[in-house]
Amino acid sequence: MRRLRKVFLFSLLCLVYAGQSARAVPESPSAGLGPRLSATISRLEAHAARLKTLSTEFVQEKNLAAFRNTLTLRGRIFMERGGRLAWHVDEPVRYSVLITDKVIRQWDEETRQVREIPLSGNPMLRTALDQISVWFNGDYSSALKDYEVELVQENPVVIRFMPKPSALTAKVLKSIELRFRSNEEYLEQILILEAGGDSTRIRFENTVLNSPLKEADFEVDRRA
Repeated sequence: MRRLRKVFLFSLLCLVYAGQSARAVPESPSAGLGPRLSATISRLEAHAARLKTLSTEFVQEKNLAAFRNTLTLRGRIFMERGGRLAWHVDEPVRYSVLITDKVIRQWDEETRQVREIPLSGNPMLRTALDQISVWFNGDYSSALKDYEVELVQENPVVIRFMPKPSALTAKVLKSIELRFRSNEEYLEQILILEAGGDSTRIRFENTVLNSPLKEADFEVDRRA
């Protein structure tokens, strides 16, 4: 249980950490990009701007280079743009994390207890968590300060972000690759390649956009 929980948290923190220093946007976000890549990013951000809520299932596969095996987690994600983000791992164990602008709440099947981490006393963590919007809310232009960007494929769109040598993320990440659905309305997959050789693939399935969410979707205390 603890190993699986650490695998999940590390993957989530990679996404958070990857956006931590990506707020200072260049005057022209498309500066230095080729016309096709610039047009693609602008188009994807236009789609993302219409995103208000997200409900999706996910399959997370963690490949450990040292052990040559794969750990697979399955669960659900609920997100309100600019508000709350909830990750619920359902298999092979149950584990939940809720991120808001004030607190992180987490629950696991092993302890059956809810732990809270207030963000008011941890400004660095709060700033880092704020930047998760880079990947989940489609704020891709804000990553251009610290990342080289490559258009890997146009149909469906695949974009790869590679940390510049001067970026803090270069110490832990090799690249983050985003694969979009054919209609480009949202992500189909995120592939995280770590500097140490491990990788994490998160696939999104049965994704529903802009439908009302319930309070229960953001509840982490699962007693049953």
